[in-house]
Amino acid sequence: MPVLLRRRALGALLLIAAALAPARRLEAQQALPPVILIVDMQQILQDAKAAKEVQAVLNQQYSTYSKQVAQQEDELQKGGADLERQRTVMAPEVYSARARELQQRYDELGKTVQAKRQALQQSLNDAMGKVRAAALEIVGDISKERHATLVLEKQAVVYESEGMDISAEAIQRLDKKLPSVKVDLPDGSDGGLRPPPKN
Repeated sequence: MPVLLRRRALGALLLIAAALAPARRLEAQQALPPVILIVDMQQILQDAKAAKEVQAVLNQQYSTYSKQVAQQEDELQKGGADLERQRTVMAPEVYSARARELQQRYDELGKTVQAKRQALQQSLNDAMGKVRAAALEIVGDISKERHATLVLEKQAVVYESEGMDISAEAIQRLDKKLPSVKVDLPDGSDGGLRPPPKN
């Protein structure tokens, strides 16, 4: 009988130990303090080499395109001034037809300008999307290395301790991983603008 009692007592102890084991593991996990990191994605997307290159390429395209549009507008304005000077010597039907034609060219230019701006904006969004994806991957890598439990956007933080902001490190790693990004520009070296027909 003493052997049977010993076995029962040992079994009861094992059951109690097994029941308490998950609670002890949970207490150990809860005892670890949270590791919080801060990242300024705005700064990363502004200061990274690839982001600067994207901005430079698109700024050059906007500048070139603006000059083309200004030239087209000047030509249309000159055409309008010429039409007004010739108004007194033209038949009313001829004047109306030319005025409609000039207005159509203005309208076409407006549509072309809007389409080109949208295409350039899409090119910017696509290229910066690649930079952002690479930056988020790097932020994820840094947070794993530092065993972070939470990463906050800098704009949501009121106070931070030294060493919590990983933005500079993320920029350095991003510059190594993705030094440049190909910008897919809209088709048409003339920006979609055609010179107006000469009268």
